[in-house]
Amino acid sequence: MAEKKQYISTEPADKVKFKADPQEEQKTYLKITNKSEMKQAFKVKCTRNDLFRIKPATGVLDYNQTLTIMLIYRGGQEKLPSEERHHFGVYHIPAPEGCSCEGAWAEHYGPPQGEVKLRVIWE
Repeated sequence: MAEKKQYISTEPADKVKFKADPQEEQKTYLKITNKSEMKQAFKVKCTRNDLFRIKPATGVLDYNQTLTIMLIYRGGQEKLPSEERHHFGVYHIPAPEGCSCEGAWAEHYGPPQGEVKLRVIWE
């Protein structure tokens, strides 16, 4: 089966790292770049909204545009969440010219054009 072509690249490519401190709020950054020849609407999601925040979580990337997204671990936990369970997903679809992110997703049917999953690891 052929692998889907990815139109958005991420840095880091496969893992998001946080310090191994369950109490402290921590921030890390994710860069996403549009590698396609048209605008891409994106959404960044996480496995648990009570543990993580994403700023901004949605948007539209122009051709060859790079955007830095802040990923926040909220802290306040007794122990570290399990590494195997948590990840961030970056989903994208083509965005017609002049269309908002919400409008592009509202008009879209079926699965996203592409998706990148980034596993959460604790160091």
